[in-house]
Amino acid sequence: MLDRELPVISGKILPGEKKESCQDNLCCEAEKTLIRLYGDRGIARERCLLVCNQIKRIDEEETDREIKVFKAVADATRLRILKLLAGGELGICEIMLALKKPQSSISHNLSILEDAGLVKERKQGKWCSYSITDEAVMDMINLARQLKRK
Repeated sequence: MLDRELPVISGKILPGEKKESCQDNLCCEAEKTLIRLYGDRGIARERCLLVCNQIKRIDEEETDREIKVFKAVADATRLRILKLLAGGELGICEIMLALKKPQSSISHNLSILEDAGLVKERKQGKWCSYSITDEAVMDMINLARQLKRK
């Protein structure tokens, strides 16, 4: 069976609500597919209900925010900026010198990091300084470093 032939399980369930039976037509179709794949109606129903309950717990707005964060750190320049800022607050000029990049590039990348909530700007007269918003940002980078080793 091709993936495009598999039914999609979708819909929303209220928080705390537990799905006891399949009442969604798409879920019913998914259950039928699982019966064919597993060859066992009981296992198929159990797995279908498990997946239905899990998919309904995914908050799309939260997922969009998480995607924004991962896209922001997926760029080498932005990741280097974050690593520089781990040492403390820096101005754009200092980041430019460290990374040997033009001001426009650094400003653009800082705005993406700021939009993702990873850095914050502090204005002092005509100068702007940037710092990491939360130590969780560096925790995320350190976790990525650990995952790479495994």
